[in-house]
Amino acid sequence: MRALYILVACLALASPAGAQARGGKTLDIYVIDVDGGESTLFVSPTGQSLLVDAGWPGFENRDADRIAAVAKLAGITQIDYLIVTHFHADHMGGVPQLAAKLPIRHFIDHGADVQAGERAAAAFKPYDDLRMKADHVVAKPGYTIPITGIKAQVIAAAGAVLASPLPGAGQPNPLCSDFKLQETVKGQEETRAEDARSVSTHITFGQFRTVIMGDLGWNLEKDLMCPANKVGTIDLYLVSHHGSETSGSPALVYAMRPRAAVMNDGAAKGGAPQTFQILKDSPGLEDLWQNHYSIAAGDLNRPEILIANVEPRTLSAKTASGQPTAPVHMGTASWIKISASEDRTFTITNSRNGQTKTYRPRTSTGGQ
Repeated sequence: MRALYILVACLALASPAGAQARGGKTLDIYVIDVDGGESTLFVSPTGQSLLVDAGWPGFENRDADRIAAVAKLAGITQIDYLIVTHFHADHMGGVPQLAAKLPIRHFIDHGADVQAGERAAAAFKPYDDLRMKADHVVAKPGYTIPITGIKAQVIAAAGAVLASPLPGAGQPNPLCSDFKLQETVKGQEETRAEDARSVSTHITFGQFRTVIMGDLGWNLEKDLMCPANKVGTIDLYLVSHHGSETSGSPALVYAMRPRAAVMNDGAAKGGAPQTFQILKDSPGLEDLWQNHYSIAAGDLNRPEILIANVEPRTLSAKTASGQPTAPVHMGTASWIKISASEDRTFTITNSRNGQTKTYRPRTSTGGQ
């Protein structure tokens, strides 16, 4: 039955009518399941593509295969622009495998890898070799990616954020008075340092607005949103850092006032209870859609109809040291698609079951 749902959804999304709308009227966004990694494909109304991250390495090319399958469905034969938000394996690792399947024309990242050690250097080298042979841009806050049909502007990169607000933004953020910085857990300093260098991007199509932040951390969100909100309000929140508790502060989420959110979590990665609660309390948020059922979140998961991949629901058998192992979701996977119009109307579709909801523009935009 699940296979039938996927087939029906794929046929619906790939119909000629849908292709015509994508080519002339909508910005299409595919939130691709890479099992707790990160990968999101944007297809502009002119047909150009922007891919943010490419999932994990290994797993028999699982993530590259999933991205290539969605790209084919979207009518994409190359990746015009690739943003690698930062150099962790779940964001960068799948790039070499993907490059063997689809040409990647332009690479965008934050520059140098700040991780130390031979293991990190070995993981970084295959990606570095690719970008050195291609058109490569080191992103800075304010940089606009030259993709046609939409505006994609970097709002944070390499630990820096926008110096000035985006047009229409800049209002005082009352949530800053209660902002509490997070302490870095000992042993995570290097990981958090690379997260903080994430390339974060604000994307507009007409009046429609969304953000994709990579793993930008909670503490750096304060620099972006306080004392004034440099981003303004948005329509769709592509949830930061897989829904981990080290990102997605109220000062960020509540001030942006999204109408809907999509969380690219894994069964055992991200999807923190704290993040679910913050999103539940977010003013004006109608729905949270998930790429995966979150084992950690338990009853806080949204209704199954809004979840693209509902299995697995438990951790795997324990290792020799007694620690449970994270489940590995192999084979094909479902995804979530967003089709946005210039007037701020957008539709979200769950490819697993064909569930669709359309979000109409608000009568008030909360200052933007």
